[in-house]
Amino acid sequence: MRNIKLTLAYDGTPYHGWQIQPGVPTVQSALNDALERILDHPVTTHGSGRTDAGVHAHGQVAHVHTERSMDTDALHKGVNALLAPEVRITMVEEVPLEFHARKSATSKTYEYHVWRDPVVSPFHHRYVHALWRPLNADAMDRATERFLGVHDFTSFSATSAEVEDRVREIYDAEWERDPSDWVFRIRANGFLQYMVRTIVGTLIDVGTGRTDPDAIDDLFDALDRKVAGPSAPAKGLHLIQVDYGEL
Repeated sequence: MRNIKLTLAYDGTPYHGWQIQPGVPTVQSALNDALERILDHPVTTHGSGRTDAGVHAHGQVAHVHTERSMDTDALHKGVNALLAPEVRITMVEEVPLEFHARKSATSKTYEYHVWRDPVVSPFHHRYVHALWRPLNADAMDRATERFLGVHDFTSFSATSAEVEDRVREIYDAEWERDPSDWVFRIRANGFLQYMVRTIVGTLIDVGTGRTDPDAIDDLFDALDRKVAGPSAPAKGLHLIQVDYGEL
């Protein structure tokens, strides 16, 4: 038995997220179909996490088991030839059998793009959240610092999330800004459903003056999704990278 690690990028616009769902196109189902045609046996891919409908990925990771002896370069080329152009395998590696795309991950990095120019380029509109209202960058930066460290993110995740432990550790969180594109970058040991989008929505509320930056701690303490800001639109969110220890 071999364990194959796949790194992939995708435009999430035409897909209903990563995870297989009946009757709708998903990235995982497209990947499984392509792999089964190449490997000539049923496969089950395991992703590092579930990106939601409309969310994009630059460095999603999955693994799959196979007994086929096919060269990794041939597998790489063959799968890409069968996938839609919105999904590309960027790397194929053979890894130890104990490697698991989700369980072996040590951190993940996401970016969220807020487009500040009144004109959104047709080459950007699928990948950014256009927001032209005045925003207080200093207040947003102050609030961003409150998210660093270990917190219970119940107030910042979907109430329907099938997870009991909602404690996560944020290693890095910051805004990088140019006149057109404000990019929120966040790295953590894991993320809950809608967590990044809700953090961004709350920070936008801080930027507009709706929420005080010093109130973030109170939102954590409330353990209630209703107290945080709205989830920012999915299309501005990008999974950038999944990190692992030595394989």
